[in-house]
Amino acid sequence: MPTRFPRFYLLIILLVALCLRVITVVSLNLAAESDYAGYQSMAQNFISGAGMTDGVNMAFLSAGYPLLILAPVFAITGNNILAAQLVNALLGTISVLLCYMVTRQAGAGRLGGLIAASLFALYIPSWVYAEYLAKENLMTPLMLAVIWCALKLMQKALFSTAMLCGVLLGLLSLVGNAALSIAGAVVLALFFVMEKPGHKIKCLFVIMMLAVITASPWIVRNYLVIGAPVVNSNSGFNLYIGNNPSADGLFVSVKDTPIGPEWETLRKEKGEMGASRVLGQLALEWIKEHPANALKLGVKKAILFWMPPVHEGKGEQSKSESLVRMAWLAQFLVLVIGAISGLFFKALRNRTTLIVWATVTGYTAIHMLFYVVFRYREPLMPFLCVLCALAIEQAWEKYDLKSFFRNRSPDAENYRMG
Repeated sequence: MPTRFPRFYLLIILLVALCLRVITVVSLNLAAESDYAGYQSMAQNFISGAGMTDGVNMAFLSAGYPLLILAPVFAITGNNILAAQLVNALLGTISVLLCYMVTRQAGAGRLGGLIAASLFALYIPSWVYAEYLAKENLMTPLMLAVIWCALKLMQKALFSTAMLCGVLLGLLSLVGNAALSIAGAVVLALFFVMEKPGHKIKCLFVIMMLAVITASPWIVRNYLVIGAPVVNSNSGFNLYIGNNPSADGLFVSVKDTPIGPEWETLRKEKGEMGASRVLGQLALEWIKEHPANALKLGVKKAILFWMPPVHEGKGEQSKSESLVRMAWLAQFLVLVIGAISGLFFKALRNRTTLIVWATVTGYTAIHMLFYVVFRYREPLMPFLCVLCALAIEQAWEKYDLKSFFRNRSPDAENYRMG
């Protein structure tokens, strides 16, 4: 590949990614519901002066996405939903660029970087999620940026990179604190750095300090408002939903759990933070009393988390929707199989790919403790694109796959000789 062309190819990929996402959000018209409606309410209440609340709770949903994305967009455009969706499309395009950057930092050549960017640019759910006011739109580029920093640190532990990583982790804690599970990959990267132990500890301290400083204004706000220095109040609630006698691994309404009849009374008496603590304690007690069941349930959650998208959407499906879902399934299988196939290449069993795999396994493991919603997997799909691209590039080089695209038939050879 001529050296003057990769940036041009990357630009084309980014333009295609942006166009696909913009066309999707302009074409679809899906009503905000569940968490999406909550984020919308939080942003609208914030800019109206009512505070960062979803109308019921003061700190239940993560504040990062509505605070950093929706509130500024709504303030400028007058609560224009399409404007927020277009920003989501831009965030998705940034994620495509970061796929390229992470893949290159993981040791791939230009071909591998372009393949990773192309895979995520064309990944259908990443188009559709631009339509939703979902925190995953911001969580995905932040996670990619953190791992890019981790790979940079492993190459050379600069304090500037550590500072950026700390700020990104702080922002990530506000957007979706489950994503902090990828901090383990950062620590692992520092462990691999060829530096003195004292320098590694200093870098880790800088990361932790900047992460806390970045999140501290919101933590202080929550201490003043709900009486606890936390990033949100839902940890105990989520733990209980995933660990109770009626838990099945997926999200179920609290009304369908044993605490259901008492939930509203408990919430009124204890408040959102107090009620969540009670549910967290009930979950821990259930786990202690039923360790085998809890372990089996955790394994089931991991299986559900990576279950191929064979489920159907709400309502009756049109023919076009069925075709899109079939394409999504095919893409998912290609990415999963491609990522796993990289493990069979000795050249890819190295420290850089271990960082990417630690990201995937760490984020999966945290959901084994709580419960599974299929969209929670989406921020990991770019990392599968990275791993898949590394495997494709390695196969291209190892087996000289470019030879398959040459015309080597005997007839063609005889024609040229004649």
